[in-house]
Amino acid sequence: MRRVDFAATVRTASGDRLRVLVEVQKARFTDEIMRFREYLGRHYADRDYDQGPDGRRHHRPLRTIYILGECLPRTEATVLKVSREYLDAITGERLAEREEFVEALSHDCWVVQVPRLASRRHSDLERLLSVFDQALQVPGNRKLLEVGERQVPERYVPVLRRLEGAAASVEVADSMALEDEVSETWGRMKREIAAKDATLARERAEHNAALARVRAEGAAALAERDAALARERAEREAAQERAARPGLPGRPSRQLTAIRGTFGGAALPPPGS
Repeated sequence: MRRVDFAATVRTASGDRLRVLVEVQKARFTDEIMRFREYLGRHYADRDYDQGPDGRRHHRPLRTIYILGECLPRTEATVLKVSREYLDAITGERLAEREEFVEALSHDCWVVQVPRLASRRHSDLERLLSVFDQALQVPGNRKLLEVGERQVPERYVPVLRRLEGAAASVEVADSMALEDEVSETWGRMKREIAAKDATLARERAEHNAALARVRAEGAAALAERDAALARERAEREAAQERAARPGLPGRPSRQLTAIRGTFGGAALPPPGS
């Protein structure tokens, strides 16, 4: 099965009752964080409570256990425990007493990295958790693990027998088959969507490249046209300037000045005089 989540109410040796949430996540958990948060939020919003001797309602503290089929990227511990600590923020002193208000609004958690179990089975806890080790799959049947009673501490044998009973349950088998079918269908749909997205991305990139080429060619054509117009305007203005100059070509201004000097500044005689 890809994932299983369930909740259990546990009575501790001191008589306190805790709500324990267990998440077994076989698929990639990086895409499931929001689901974990929503599941946790529903239990925080649960109005289930205990009636104390004083008649007051007491909300059950939460504890969470995440059993992951994928390793965390920066933590090598087989079992990671995240514990809260009561500290006096002024003096740094650790406080032994617990407050119901704080316990109701915060929780400890444990994270089990199943792939790391294969090489570490030194403690009783690691030996118990070996029931999740995927290296123990029965050949030809990935849904079953082969775990002998000698592989777990004696005090945990009843747990193993409960799991064996669940594995033999027709309802559990049907549920696993249904989930496999749903998972396979969902995986196929995701692959098809990913292929379509890749095709659309490639077509979009080709379209953008073609559009960029057209724009570049258009910009080059406009620049060439502007340059041609500028040359044509410059030539026209030069021609107009030459046509507007009186007198002889070459040095008209000095010749006119010399002629005026000859006649003492009087008006030039009319042609043919």
